[in-house]
Amino acid sequence: MARFFVELDLEVNQELELPIEVVRHINVLRIRLTDTITLFNNDGCDYTAQLLVLEKRQIICKIINKIPIDIQGSQVKIHLLMAMIANDKFDLVLQKSVELGVDEFTPLITQNTQRINKEKFSSKQEHWHRIIISASEQCGRAKLMKLNTPQEFKHIIKENISGTKFILSPHHSGKLNQYKDITSNTTLIIGPEGGLTTEEVELANKNDYHSILLGNRILRAETAAIATISILQYQIGDF
Repeated sequence: MARFFVELDLEVNQELELPIEVVRHINVLRIRLTDTITLFNNDGCDYTAQLLVLEKRQIICKIINKIPIDIQGSQVKIHLLMAMIANDKFDLVLQKSVELGVDEFTPLITQNTQRINKEKFSSKQEHWHRIIISASEQCGRAKLMKLNTPQEFKHIIKENISGTKFILSPHHSGKLNQYKDITSNTTLIIGPEGGLTTEEVELANKNDYHSILLGNRILRAETAAIATISILQYQIGDF
């Protein structure tokens, strides 16, 4: 059954007109009037809806059921601080973070991050938000991954973040499997294509981040992010 995110209050027996962006999506999927759809609005539940009116620019439906959903993030709350990399690669990490159960996502500006005009951040936030919605619709999450505004590495690294904290660094030999006391709140920093500088890694270490290395091969930033999240989910999450 097709799932769609709506920023609306939903109640059983309620009749509502769907937003135009959802209307367009439903038309693309060629859903029929006899079909039912699933709506969710970030309250942790799915809502089964019966279509009442199905037109090119207007769709009206009726909520017929409410189902609490267990597929949220993971029992480990992963906060990914991901350096901003090439647009398509960054979008991939964002999408896979949703699918892999990351709880919170912060775009990170590091010394080797390509400079981005801050005036474009608003449009990028909207684009990233749409990716999160689309990935959530696909993977069954009923609560959206939290997306923060881009942060400077030198500022966020000094914030008092609780839990276990890791930073990927090619200059250290620590491995994830040597840490047996990882807490349910885990923060992970992944650097950009050019890597994190030695100064950045040292600053992270001074602020209680453990340096870890993924094997002997040099991984792309997007590969490193997906691999590390998967390892964390295997060790203490829901894999």
